[in-house]
Amino acid sequence: MKTLKRFFLFSTCLLVANFLHAQAFDDGKNLIFVGFGFPAPSTIQKDFNQYKDYYDYSFKNYGTVIVKYEHGLQKYFGMGLNLEYSAASVSYKYDDITALRYEVKDNTMVLGMFARLNGHLPVGDSFDIYGGAGLGYLYRVDNYNDNNPKSTSSHKSSIFDFDYQLTVGVRYMVKKNFGLFLEGGRATTLAQLGIALGF
Repeated sequence: MKTLKRFFLFSTCLLVANFLHAQAFDDGKNLIFVGFGFPAPSTIQKDFNQYKDYYDYSFKNYGTVIVKYEHGLQKYFGMGLNLEYSAASVSYKYDDITALRYEVKDNTMVLGMFARLNGHLPVGDSFDIYGGAGLGYLYRVDNYNDNNPKSTSSHKSSIFDFDYQLTVGVRYMVKKNFGLFLEGGRATTLAQLGIALGF
């Protein structure tokens, strides 16, 4: 029992010492994140899934490009801005009521912009655990085209949607101003990873 108590006491002291000297995140620290998110945004997948049973269905998405900026308000809190871009396309063949089969193509672009507030739990000089919430908008543009020989159709539409984010992540600074991050949760994509630049 005494050994267990000593272990917990030692662990607590070590954790407190790490917090007191942590520099992984601090007041005035600036971070730029450049990364990649996957899978495709749910707003795209949800709409395109309805075509899965059509002939020659093909879905393409190469993930989401993510750029973030965060400024440290103090040791445990920061605020910033997220920019996210994703594009996807779907093609399939459609049979109308006369059994005429023709190809349909739908290309979608989604641009997200969010203001965020993050809470940080720095552990030592290099490691940082964080979580945050963001509020913003998704701007979506759809381009539809088909080659129906009876009446070829094409149209373009766009929409702004209010959206929010709730994520947790970890960041490890390999060098003073260069690190790696991994983040997941309720965002444009389920998972994000990339590099972090500090200054």
